[in-house]
Amino acid sequence: MRTLFLRLVASTFIMLLPALALAERVVFASPEEIPPKIFRENGKLRGTYVDIIKAVCARLKIDPVFEQYPWPRAMTMAKNGKVDAIFPPFKTPERLEFLYFPFEPVSYTRNAIFARKARNINVRSLEDLKNFVVGINDQYSYGQQFDNFKKNLTLDLSRNEEMQINKLSHEGKVRMDVAAASEEPFKYLSKKMGYAKELEMVYVISETPSYVAFSKAKGEKAKKLAENFSRTLNQLKKEGVIDAIHDSYLK
Repeated sequence: MRTLFLRLVASTFIMLLPALALAERVVFASPEEIPPKIFRENGKLRGTYVDIIKAVCARLKIDPVFEQYPWPRAMTMAKNGKVDAIFPPFKTPERLEFLYFPFEPVSYTRNAIFARKARNINVRSLEDLKNFVVGINDQYSYGQQFDNFKKNLTLDLSRNEEMQINKLSHEGKVRMDVAAASEEPFKYLSKKMGYAKELEMVYVISETPSYVAFSKAKGEKAKKLAENFSRTLNQLKKEGVIDAIHDSYLK
């Protein structure tokens, strides 16, 4: 009789396993590569945002699953509820229609101007950039103010930060005087490429909070998850956990 009872308990538990796993599993969608925030190294997904999400999920006792897509597709999947959450979008009126944004941003994205230290370049406003050849990634937005102003500048176009760093660090013929770039990826790649000590940030163009946002298509469960995620993220910041994650990649 006892054996039969144990078999029934075991059978019931096994039947419940898929439901339990489903309840604990949260799918986070992201773009494919934004080092040091999101990138693959030796086949493993790494980055500041990845580690922050893992730390928050560990506290919430949920299992994060990471999926990478081109950004427009990731956004569509979040809108349609094909994924539970997306990172790292900026908050806009359009996105508020289909995403729950936590009150706590996961990070701040700073766009800045970088230059060679040896040149002692000073930039105090966008107007000062008229005196220089400004390198930009022609596929990237640096914020509305800069994007509207850049028609007044002499520009050098690159497809990515690596190209900008190579051009800016070249000691021969100068192709660009300064580079406009997202701070964290530029600093991380400069360090990785061996140029960190030669380059410096001379002006901040913009600073915008970025988030882990949750799909409204998932209903009240997603709203509650956004609230819990935000509260836990705030606590981890107070404990110094988030700063330690950033330092592990950038220092």
